[in-house]
Amino acid sequence: MSKQVNGPRRTRRPLRCTGGPRWLLSCVQSRETVLSRKAVQLCDPPPSEEYLMTSFPANFRSPHCTPVLLFVNTCGSFLVLVSLSTHVGSVTGSGLLAGAVLSAPWLPALLLAGPLNRLLARHAPERLVRLAEGASLVLTAAALLAPGRSLLAVAVVLLLARGYFEAVTRAATAVVLRDTVPPDRLDRANTVAEIGKLTGLSVGAALAGPAASALSLRGLLAVNVATLVVSVLLAWALPAASKPASAGSADGARAEAPARPRVDDPVLRRLFARFLLVSFWQGFHTVAVTVVPVQLLGGGTRLVGVFVAVSSVALFAGSLAALPAQRYLDRVPSAAWAVLPMPPLLAAVLAGGTIPTLALYALFLVLFEMAYVHYNNRLLATATDAQLPSVVTFRATLLPSGVAVSILVTGALCDLVGPLATAFVVAAVTLLVTASTGTTRHAWRRHMQDA
Repeated sequence: MSKQVNGPRRTRRPLRCTGGPRWLLSCVQSRETVLSRKAVQLCDPPPSEEYLMTSFPANFRSPHCTPVLLFVNTCGSFLVLVSLSTHVGSVTGSGLLAGAVLSAPWLPALLLAGPLNRLLARHAPERLVRLAEGASLVLTAAALLAPGRSLLAVAVVLLLARGYFEAVTRAATAVVLRDTVPPDRLDRANTVAEIGKLTGLSVGAALAGPAASALSLRGLLAVNVATLVVSVLLAWALPAASKPASAGSADGARAEAPARPRVDDPVLRRLFARFLLVSFWQGFHTVAVTVVPVQLLGGGTRLVGVFVAVSSVALFAGSLAALPAQRYLDRVPSAAWAVLPMPPLLAAVLAGGTIPTLALYALFLVLFEMAYVHYNNRLLATATDAQLPSVVTFRATLLPSGVAVSILVTGALCDLVGPLATAFVVAAVTLLVTASTGTTRHAWRRHMQDA
């Protein structure tokens, strides 16, 4: 028999969090119970964004993964691209077909610039990177299953399909950096990303020769699958944008996308004109690096190899030099960056000696790369949220097209009038474009003050 207790017995009723956090706090106050802050948080339903990040730890998400992602992406891509171009050239004996393979990945992005612009305007950029890298991985893995006779044709078609996804990756990573990096560190982040992309390009192209001699085409694709696995993991490590590009966003700046990318701002148009000028230099360099040592210096394939090696080092040195020089780049007038590389270029083609030509041409490439970094950073920093999808779309499509057109034009000029006259044509075009866009610096200052 139970003991009788004097007075009514007080029983504790269990706390239930069915009413949400506000009901829990009222229960705490009414029952004079001390609950820790941790208990309140356990009853509070987590935000929906937390569930989206359970597949990858939030602590590992950082925009600093972007340069590594671009390095791995371009390294694996150019490893297969250069090897396949060399293989096609050796099998068919056609330099034109080998060059067509090299330029094939840029064609889909140019033809599908409109859909690319709408994707960037309506979807979160980090998700686009994950989808693009995942699609590239699936397509490349599927190409490994192709029979031996059709493997070469499948690999060429694969390059066309992957060219579009790689353009999505390059454009969307620029948007990720713009949305996740503070404005005072954005120039440095964009520069580091360009260094990662350029380094991957150089390493992939340098490894293409040894890899092609040691591995078959199927083996090269298998290596590319391994690099794509790493790039997919790095894509999942990208942080979510602070300004999601969805139709339901508060400002809706990126929800309304035109059918085709457009840049109406005159400041951005002038910057783009100078950015295309830099791509014109890139096309000239692609031709000159093989023509100058042969036609001007009378060398052979060995001297061409020296020029290629020195050029790669000079371009990499220029991107590295632009990193500590970020704080000084804006102090130099924008027009000066378009004109500065021209005197070393003209002096290099007029020098007549191997060592002076090499040194002056390397100086031209260093200044050329610094000018590229300057215009790239100004373009991405000046564009508003509504203009950014069109800007990165043009950046991913027009610049490679400008390089291809420049290769054709400067190559024809070198055959007709020689590399010396072609270099003076490049300098004349540079002065003409710079003079026609001479108000960029003042307009950019007014643009940033208004913003």
